[in-house]
Amino acid sequence: MYSISIITVGMNHLAYLKSLLHSLYIENHPKCSFEMIYIDNCSKDDSVKFIRENYPEVKIIENKQPLGFGENNNKGVFASTGKYIAIINPDIVIQKDSLDILLDYAEQHLQAGIIVPQLLNPDHSIQYSVRGFISIKTLTARILSKGKDNVNNKTVNEYLCKDLDFQKTQFVDWAIGAAFFMHRDTFAKLGGFDLDYFLYMEDEDMCLRCWKNNMPVIYCPQSTMIHNHLRGSSKLGKKAWLHIQSIITFFRKHGIKIKNSKEHTMSL
Repeated sequence: MYSISIITVGMNHLAYLKSLLHSLYIENHPKCSFEMIYIDNCSKDDSVKFIRENYPEVKIIENKQPLGFGENNNKGVFASTGKYIAIINPDIVIQKDSLDILLDYAEQHLQAGIIVPQLLNPDHSIQYSVRGFISIKTLTARILSKGKDNVNNKTVNEYLCKDLDFQKTQFVDWAIGAAFFMHRDTFAKLGGFDLDYFLYMEDEDMCLRCWKNNMPVIYCPQSTMIHNHLRGSSKLGKKAWLHIQSIITFFRKHGIKIKNSKEHTMSL
């Protein structure tokens, strides 16, 4: 059994995959044992050909028709054997020791549910990847500010946790699903990603279900990764509509008043 199974889903992400795979297998190869499962979601950019020719150790699953984010990741986990699961988006660049640090933390904190690294922008500035649970107030503020992060809006700033001590290991409500780390048993207990979401909100939903199962979501800034954040729903279009549908699904499942991580009495 491998220590970590890395699950990556791609759809015409060849340029990003080149950087991810180089960082993982060449530049910042983890010390621990790992396998990578790549699920190709009907790419037309020769992603599969490139991986087969340059990284034959990667296990590839090719979809015959496009599937949603959660279903693809579930598919990858089912095909994996690692003790721990790392959901890693194709637009991530692994940094030195980042996966080993997450593994060490998980082994020392068995009560942890989902552990997330510190995500950085390509210029190495802090990315606002940690969030508060969404509310009607937050949603309204995000719509009025057109989903932009750099706005002078108290509600948006609180939602993006801009006052967070980014160097402190701590409980958080949730984090964007570009890089999730968890024990295989945690994934199984949660039943994987909820397939009622095709795209968007699966990450927030999974973190909330983690909290509801008394498994905390923990931000571990000692582990850092670069995230070339692809924000497909920031403009009006099909993806924006999918995001809205997912938000409606989220509220229908969990209600509009959600307990946040600060209300829990667990200790790190």
